[in-house]
Amino acid sequence: MQAWEIVHNRRLIFGEGKLAEVPGILAWYGKKKVFFGVYSREAAVCARMCQMLDEAGIGYYIYDKVTTEPDLAMINGGRDLFLENGCDCCLAIGGGSVIDVTKAVGMLAANGGLVEEYQMEGRQPTLPPPLFIAAPTTSGTGAEATKTSVVLNTYNGLKKSLYHNTMIADVTILDPALTVGLPPKVTSATGMDALSHAIESYVSLNATPVTGMYGLKAIELIKDALPRAMANPADLEARGQMMLASYFGGVAITAGIGIAHIMAQPLGGMYHVPHGDACSIFLPASMELNLAYAEHRYADIARALGVYDAAKTDRENGLAAIQAVKDLRDAVGAPARLTPYIPGELPSRETVLDTVKRTTGHITCNPKPLTEELIWTIFEMVL
Repeated sequence: MQAWEIVHNRRLIFGEGKLAEVPGILAWYGKKKVFFGVYSREAAVCARMCQMLDEAGIGYYIYDKVTTEPDLAMINGGRDLFLENGCDCCLAIGGGSVIDVTKAVGMLAANGGLVEEYQMEGRQPTLPPPLFIAAPTTSGTGAEATKTSVVLNTYNGLKKSLYHNTMIADVTILDPALTVGLPPKVTSATGMDALSHAIESYVSLNATPVTGMYGLKAIELIKDALPRAMANPADLEARGQMMLASYFGGVAITAGIGIAHIMAQPLGGMYHVPHGDACSIFLPASMELNLAYAEHRYADIARALGVYDAAKTDRENGLAAIQAVKDLRDAVGAPARLTPYIPGELPSRETVLDTVKRTTGHITCNPKPLTEELIWTIFEMVL
């Protein structure tokens, strides 16, 4: 039997208005001052949380420097501010970037050093980080369910992950009210990211019974909830289903990423493509390339997408799943091509291969073996 391991949050809370439980959780743990990562100090949710913390007698330092995808300065600078302000725990209310930065800040505060040492040089944490609570305001990255931070290295231009079992949020709060009114473009991009997590993890060579269960459920939820959330941004039920799908996809992706993410992460960094948009571009192409290596699993995905036909072969059902993903992508207005993001001339084969190899080229769980030819083939497919 294949051996495997999975890391879960210690506590998961779901429901409208559940963000209000944060002060009580912090008080129970005896915390005195929060490093509060948030996308904007002007956001209504920031003012509301600060009021709740004030009423509970808990101090806080607001960190709202995460204006784009995480980079070295955001994390190293955040660590310095955590220590200078005497914080003893972390709270993130925001999208995947805010959550990724905050989890990395907590790790650095306990272990010292610079984030690039952990990202590029293989340094490992030796001490557990302070208590960390994550409350996502988007539905797609799954950062609230993972032990990973994806960071743009501003010295070499590479977007690469760092991770450790202790970096996962201790408490995750899924409050659908936080995503009501999310702009359609963000809803679309993050939704396609969640779908990519669910599909890639399900066909991963490292898939487990646990990741498979979460992945298929995420797909089932997304196929109905994402178009509804796009059509009516105030649909609280659809928003709640997308929050669950994002979380389930985040748990599932512990099985490892496939060629869609292998390409989306480094090339997204190179051309400043929002991560969800990059996943949208590469996902159907990755399914086409992997189909012959995981036909039965893609047939299962067809079931989850509601397009399975018992009279057809696994391959035929897999093809139906690919078409369903393309149709969903079109329905929510997500991008299908990389070319519009590339300024000037197209990069050389050597540039693409070098960028991927130095970031995600070590990954071995894609159904079709990762080779230079596969990397270049999928790149050409999405132009």
